[in-house]
Amino acid sequence: MDPATYELACYIQKHLDRITVNLVRTENLVRLADEIYPNAPEGLQLYRQDIIRAAVVFLHATLEDFLRHVGSMYLPKSGEDVLNRVALVGSSDVLRPEKFFLGRLESHRGKSVDQLISESVAAYLDRVSFSDTGEVSRLLEAIGVPLDPIRRFYAPLNSLMARRHQIVHKGDLLDAPSNGPREAMTIDGTVVMEWHAAVKAFMSAVIAQKIEHDFAAKLKRRVP
Repeated sequence: MDPATYELACYIQKHLDRITVNLVRTENLVRLADEIYPNAPEGLQLYRQDIIRAAVVFLHATLEDFLRHVGSMYLPKSGEDVLNRVALVGSSDVLRPEKFFLGRLESHRGKSVDQLISESVAAYLDRVSFSDTGEVSRLLEAIGVPLDPIRRFYAPLNSLMARRHQIVHKGDLLDAPSNGPREAMTIDGTVVMEWHAAVKAFMSAVIAQKIEHDFAAKLKRRVP
């Protein structure tokens, strides 16, 4: 394998290792719900669907993990405008960058600038929540991924994010009329697997666009 092809293979593999395991785990949760309760009576449908709800939460976590992964790899290499949005590690609010006096660096003596930037980016990404595609767009733009080829995935991603919010913050329960008992929303494993496919395709597209962007830039630098 020539050096350029080997570099490209390593570039792709470091992302795929992260993606594959979590996507399989999500898919297995949906399959488990069907295998445990293949013909669940009415009284057990709630428990069957709770397993599917867990798959929704885990699928969203998989998406966030991927975004934080690519962010941690590429945000530290960004320019001044992008890094100005990231607070210095150790700040009281890592989501709100602010100016600081030189003395704030005293606790970071011995660190290189690159190390300090990477730690600050990691602290920022650990707190940011990707609960809508606006946050997704801001990250992708910051790391140099063109949005036009990616936006086609936003509709299913928004549906996934909205349902995850409903599950996590409301227990997936409907508002009860006249103080009656609250019932859970129904959820279909088929729909979750459609979101699963969309997340998989989205992550593949991000990797492809990032590779195309980076290698085009590298070739441009090599042209005399």
